[in-house]
Amino acid sequence: MQDLNPDGLQRIFKHLKVWLCSEMSHERERAMRTAAEMLAFYLNHLNIKKMGAFHNLGALLGELIPRCTDPSPPVRLAAMDCIQALLYVQLGYEGFDLDHKDEAVDKLGTLSEKLTSSDMTVLYRTCSELTKIISRHVPQQQLPALVFTLLDGLADPQTDCACSSSMVLHVLLKSRGASLQDQVPEVLEAMRVRSPAVSEEQVRTVVAQTLLVLAAQHLQTVVNVLISFPLPFDSWCCEIWFSLGAEGTLTFQIMEMILEKLNVMVPFVDKKDSVVRPSTVRVATGPPLAMTCALHEMMLNGRSQEAVAGLFPRLFGALVVRLGSSVGVLPPRDAPAPARPRRGARPPNRRPPSTCAALCCYGCRVAVEALRVLLVRAQLEKMLRALKLVGAWEKIRDLQQHTEGVTLLARHMAKHAGQHLPAIVDNLHPNLSNIYECQRITVTAFFSELLNHRGVTELQLMEALMSHMTERLADPCCAVRVLAMRGLGNIATGSPEKVNMYAKQLLAAMSSGLEDKDDPSRHIALEAMSGLSKVLLCLDQKNVQILVVYIFMKIKPFLENENERVRCSSMLLLGTLSKFACGEPVFRDQIHNVLVSLLLHLSDPSPQVVKASKFAMRVCAPVLGSEIVTAMFQNHLHDDRGLHHGEFINDLTKYIIRDFPSMLNFYHISIVQFFESPWPEVRASAAMFIGFLLVNLPEEHLSDMNMGSVIKGLVHLLQDPDPLVRAKAAEAMGHFHHF
Repeated sequence: MQDLNPDGLQRIFKHLKVWLCSEMSHERERAMRTAAEMLAFYLNHLNIKKMGAFHNLGALLGELIPRCTDPSPPVRLAAMDCIQALLYVQLGYEGFDLDHKDEAVDKLGTLSEKLTSSDMTVLYRTCSELTKIISRHVPQQQLPALVFTLLDGLADPQTDCACSSSMVLHVLLKSRGASLQDQVPEVLEAMRVRSPAVSEEQVRTVVAQTLLVLAAQHLQTVVNVLISFPLPFDSWCCEIWFSLGAEGTLTFQIMEMILEKLNVMVPFVDKKDSVVRPSTVRVATGPPLAMTCALHEMMLNGRSQEAVAGLFPRLFGALVVRLGSSVGVLPPRDAPAPARPRRGARPPNRRPPSTCAALCCYGCRVAVEALRVLLVRAQLEKMLRALKLVGAWEKIRDLQQHTEGVTLLARHMAKHAGQHLPAIVDNLHPNLSNIYECQRITVTAFFSELLNHRGVTELQLMEALMSHMTERLADPCCAVRVLAMRGLGNIATGSPEKVNMYAKQLLAAMSSGLEDKDDPSRHIALEAMSGLSKVLLCLDQKNVQILVVYIFMKIKPFLENENERVRCSSMLLLGTLSKFACGEPVFRDQIHNVLVSLLLHLSDPSPQVVKASKFAMRVCAPVLGSEIVTAMFQNHLHDDRGLHHGEFINDLTKYIIRDFPSMLNFYHISIVQFFESPWPEVRASAAMFIGFLLVNLPEEHLSDMNMGSVIKGLVHLLQDPDPLVRAKAAEAMGHFHHF
């Protein structure tokens, strides 16, 4: 009576509400009966002339509604009396006479009769009807307080009351949630914060369904809030995303929204490694990582299959790009370590715990896991088994083997899921001009391998992919240019019948690759030579002949490259080019120009280079114009047979002197140049070669030799650190007595 207003009511009620959740039923009964008497008194003494806002209506209702399913029937009945009194108080504050009768509020008396039932189904149904009445009478400004108080009730020690809190919340938000736009972030945060205290599975399930209701009403806001929650996602967040994967059209809309966001978000930032070191490291940004985790959780739900089927090309493309954006990238620095699960917190019938928390520290692994689940939902289990057998996932996660892993992924997509490739190519194509070179590398590697497969032609993708690869030859990133060059070479395998149609473009592109100035490791040149070797096998004579000498001159410097793969590829390409020579004198001259190099590399430290050198000399020999030399090369230079190098060179020099006397001056100058070779085996071979040339040289050809340069070179080799080189030089010097 001294403080007959909402604040006075609240001050007294706060002393009662601590007893409403008591574990002792008689204490709850006394507290609720006292509350009922107090509210009846408040209603009877309400002064209508002093109207104002009943600002704590929502909070009071939130405390009382769950008690309508209390294990104690007296508590349930008293709770209904309290609610009825509160609603009439509210009507009084709205200006109605105290004797005004509201049909819906009066109906609560009828509902009270049902609260005596011991059947929980009847009690929950009664609570649902009660909520519909309350929903119509609670003013908009009181709705947030009611919602947040009901959220507190989710952890009520009385399980039935906690369940009714969740159900009332669900019904209330279903009817009034659309008006809570500004409160949605707070509601979701309150759900997340309270979730650790909620152990009842039924309550968690209803809360998840309630969140789906909010998502349907405020999709953009709900998705944005869920994505903003800290990484790694806790079990509640994972369960919510899992439940969002079961809602058909809603699932489709959420996935589509996430895909749109992923396309425009910054995947990582460059940050200083430490205060003392100036180097930078790439650190993942949180939102894209969270979205990848969200997609993973949603797709874990088997009911997401229909949405996944409709979005498969876009999902696949987005996750492939995420792979490129994540490999070698550190996790967000503000991400806490995954928390240990609470002992006994997960009931046995809850879905398996997500791997999201364990994966969050490894962004690329998150994308890999999401991609694996996507393939499961797309019913590509056979492809998954094949990828596992070749270790594709491990390679994709490894910075050094990433492109190899992506190549394996593309290979098996072409084999097992070709029907999806046209749409996937369309979705991935824009990323080729992305500012992030890591994404361009990944997509180029994927496209490059697709060109290696026959299905690309059947799907009419070859022209588009070839165009994409040709454009990437101008990419500022060397790795992208390497992969683009590889893709063009792969056309000879995937679409051999198309090679002649695009001969001019292919030869021009690969010839330019041999001249790339920004290629210190010669990786682009290596791919260009490898591609040319494959493409030339498919080309007609007329399409190549005009470029034979030009290409030959471009590859000649690579014969002495320090990279054995480059030397090997240049020799193989040299041999392949020979089939287009057709006895042309200009090509014969080019073969003479490299013959010394090929002969000396029969001593190359690399067995593969030796093998390539033998191949090149066997196939080029007919162009030289000497039947005996051709026969020697064909009979002695076998890949799987050893060679007595000294004896072979000794015999060969005799035929060279006889059949190519005009080339002797060029030959001996070329041999002397190899005295400076970086490989001691080649220097020793050069000394031996010059020695046999001297011993077999007739006197009439003496004038063809510059003895001064030969002697000077051999004297220099006598000081060589390698004993074999010194020995061969000494042997060669010994042949001067011949003159």
